[in-house]
Amino acid sequence: MNVLIDASNIIPDSGGFTHLKELLKNHKAKEKEIIYVASSSNVIDELKINNKKVKYISNLFLNSGIFFRLFWQIFQINSCIKKNKCTKLFVLGGYFFFIKKCKVILLIQNILPLEKKIFLQDRLILIIKNYLLNLLYRFSILRSDGVILLSKYSKKFLGKKKIKFKVIPHGIQKKFFREFKKNSDKKFKILYVSKYEKYKNHLNLVKACYELKKKNINVSLTLFGLDGEKNLVNSDLYKLINKVNLKFKDLIIIKNFKKHKNLINIYPKFDLQVYPSKCEAFGLIILETIASSLPIICSNYPVYKEILQRNTIYFDPDNPHDIANSIKFYIVNFKTKFRNTKNLFKIAKKFNWKTSSNETFNFIKEIF
Repeated sequence: MNVLIDASNIIPDSGGFTHLKELLKNHKAKEKEIIYVASSSNVIDELKINNKKVKYISNLFLNSGIFFRLFWQIFQINSCIKKNKCTKLFVLGGYFFFIKKCKVILLIQNILPLEKKIFLQDRLILIIKNYLLNLLYRFSILRSDGVILLSKYSKKFLGKKKIKFKVIPHGIQKKFFREFKKNSDKKFKILYVSKYEKYKNHLNLVKACYELKKKNINVSLTLFGLDGEKNLVNSDLYKLINKVNLKFKDLIIIKNFKKHKNLINIYPKFDLQVYPSKCEAFGLIILETIASSLPIICSNYPVYKEILQRNTIYFDPDNPHDIANSIKFYIVNFKTKFRNTKNLFKIAKKFNWKTSSNETFNFIKEIF
């Protein structure tokens, strides 16, 4: 069984990149099995998978903009399948256009285009983009031979038609695991690691921390951006951060990091991760947080409850006052915070990439 993985949409140091790398790194290919990965040269260089059974495909179209990548998907992918004698195509982007020449399995990693109530609150250009993606996702799901989901919650997007699917969550890299250690700093340091997108809900978290500071509660909030500050400039969030910091110097700190692997050194420096995002397929950052024994509280979005169960505080993401009260609860109630963090550390141990990789390739193999 030769498999072609369409990773044309993947960019280095993203959640999708980590997922792809760990799937390949933990997979033991059979003797007559070859896995082909089609992606940009940057992604292929960063993967660094030393396995003779994994081969890479890249060209001008895969190394150019989105329209060139779409051209490759529409007009070149079938010839690539035929040339390399692939019987299965594994699409990481969640959608495809071309006429099927083999069995197609989708991985749904981004469910924002499927959450209309959430993306309709964004800017017009992003509403149009996600609406088009919504149509593409649903069209592709109906035409696929199998779908891999990251969470049970995502099943609702498959519709009523019977579609072969399997829920296979992310794993956690072993290096993130560490026991709980109390921070001796007098200031309660809050962390939020996320892209700067509206649905990630930074705005209400900043308002919550501002409210706490006005009540003389010694906190700081550090926003670690996965995509730099380019989406911040001229935004309502940026204006609010400047306003807040004029009154309380360095209450809100903006930082960026170039490599996902650097997060391992970031988590231990904080007292709490607050995750107010309104949409997530699963939440790799959440898994890494609980493995690092960093206490966490989340919005009441269903996926987080699927992972964290009863071992955290959930808040209304649209209510800054509720977010502030939830943070304050963890500041005051150390025993509850410590107990929940210990329980989540145990839960984290259930997620590993070897299991995710085995289940993924076994599911692909089952599709006939």
